[in-house]
Amino acid sequence: MKVDDTGTYSCEAVNEVGSDKPPSFVRTLEPAELVKGTKPILQCEVAGTGPFEISWYKDKKQIRSSKKYRVTFDHGLATLQITGVQLSSGGKYTCVAENDAGSHAVIPAVSHLREGEISFYRTLPPFFTKPLKNIDSIISTSCRLECKISGSLPMTVSWFKQDTEITSSAKYTVHFAEGSASLEIKHLDTNDAGVYICRATNSAGSKESSSTLFIKEPPSFTVEPESQDVLPASTVHFKGMFKGTTPLTVKWFKGDTELVTGGACYIMTEALASYLELYAVKPADSGKYTCKVSNVAGSVTCSANLFVKEPAAFKEKLEPTHLIKKGGYAELTCEVTGTPEIKITWFKDDRELKESDKYRISFTKSLAILRVSEVDTEDSGEYICEAKNDAGKDICSSVVTVKESPYFSKEFQSMEVLKDSDVVLECEVLGTPPFEVFWVKDDKPVRSSKKHRISIEKSLVSLHVFRFDASDVGEYQCRVTNDVGSCLCRSEVTLKEPPQFLKKIENISSLRGGTVVFQAAIKGSLPITVSWLKDNDEVIEDNNIKMTFVNNVATLMVRSIELKHDGKYFCQAKNEAGIQRCSALLTVKGWSYPEGLQ
Repeated sequence: MKVDDTGTYSCEAVNEVGSDKPPSFVRTLEPAELVKGTKPILQCEVAGTGPFEISWYKDKKQIRSSKKYRVTFDHGLATLQITGVQLSSGGKYTCVAENDAGSHAVIPAVSHLREGEISFYRTLPPFFTKPLKNIDSIISTSCRLECKISGSLPMTVSWFKQDTEITSSAKYTVHFAEGSASLEIKHLDTNDAGVYICRATNSAGSKESSSTLFIKEPPSFTVEPESQDVLPASTVHFKGMFKGTTPLTVKWFKGDTELVTGGACYIMTEALASYLELYAVKPADSGKYTCKVSNVAGSVTCSANLFVKEPAAFKEKLEPTHLIKKGGYAELTCEVTGTPEIKITWFKDDRELKESDKYRISFTKSLAILRVSEVDTEDSGEYICEAKNDAGKDICSSVVTVKESPYFSKEFQSMEVLKDSDVVLECEVLGTPPFEVFWVKDDKPVRSSKKHRISIEKSLVSLHVFRFDASDVGEYQCRVTNDVGSCLCRSEVTLKEPPQFLKKIENISSLRGGTVVFQAAIKGSLPITVSWLKDNDEVIEDNNIKMTFVNNVATLMVRSIELKHDGKYFCQAKNEAGIQRCSALLTVKGWSYPEGLQ
């Protein structure tokens, strides 16, 4: 080994399919000064065969991205940004680049400390890691020109259109942060087209990137095709003229079907105009014709109607029959084709109908409509629509039937019945027959059987329940329907409840001349008859004996008690379902004398 062997050695591995080179740094930094509190950026440019693994070290301790450090590697540029320089930030910073072929380390900056500032190596001039690109935008919209810039801070970014500088305003928004520069242009018009330049400047130099903004104008019609009424066998000319960014694509449609040159159709298109010619037109050629013009910025359409005279005819006839509910309305609708003017006339059973409160007649957009309000059964019949123009006429008809939905003129009511009795639930139904009748008990269908009999006689509908017992108790419903509606009647049917004492009379003792009251609380099906007995003899009201039965409470009051009132009293409650008794003793004692008077 000799002194002249000193230098940088590299190893390159090569075979038939390629080669690998270890990383090397092609750009580092030279001394410069930055003040404490700034955010300096240390950068090295790396060459060699990627991919690379980049590591940063401060005083041999590895640095990772954090609030204090930001580490990036983009397009061969290794960057370390120190956010907020302090005296403690001074030291030896090393960048190491590694790939499969080896590694290389560089010390891009060594700080020299003194109070109030930190010295680093020379600032890096600006350069574009992502230059501007040409943009196509549509008139009246907004667009954004963007680029990315690296280099040492502080850095000034300026925008120009041709040689005129652009600053933020209502029209322009200029933004630069963290290496990203953008220019937003609002409400684009044709004057905004041109070359835009972004210039980045710092103490080490400046760099520019440029792009061209192309403004595309969507097409619009300057002359629209016009609607036409023509005779059969005529030649029809439609013309459309337009403007917009070329090239323009033009298509013609009839309805939704695209037209092409051929047969009785010819299309000719120029730079800013297009013509459609139709030869020997017939009624089937009537319809909407549309011209559609498109370019890269959008499309526009314009339509015109062609009417080829034809006799009035029904495209959609009246429905053969209409079933209408009484009190509602009938609406008869048919669609008519033919050349205007078309006269529409309506008839009922050969009698012409005129506009009135009863009949509303309209003919709009080929639809002929007759509306009959508050229909009654007498409105049933055949309705005819006649369509007529200069070329001919056509008719169609519909038979209207008006029915009244069922309703109850008499409903069955809730009731209490005796056990083992036969029960009849009966109601009267009016409306337009035939009717369908459905009986339901507690949401379960009831059908004719040994237990039940359902009958319908004219307007009377009934359900017979034989030998009614506890299992028959519940809610009964009768639903009657016809073609136009239904009605429902419901009620509760329960068994009559025999009287029952909730509170019985109680034994009482009383002195002669006193007053006693017997009271009992009773429940059961009304009406309930209450009577009182003493020793099996009925108690009769007089001046001293009063009996009441109010709010299911039976009361017997006896005043001016005498020895004859002594005995056993019975309270007897009776209704159609049964009879119940309860009893109590009244004990009458002699007069009470003061001591010494006996």
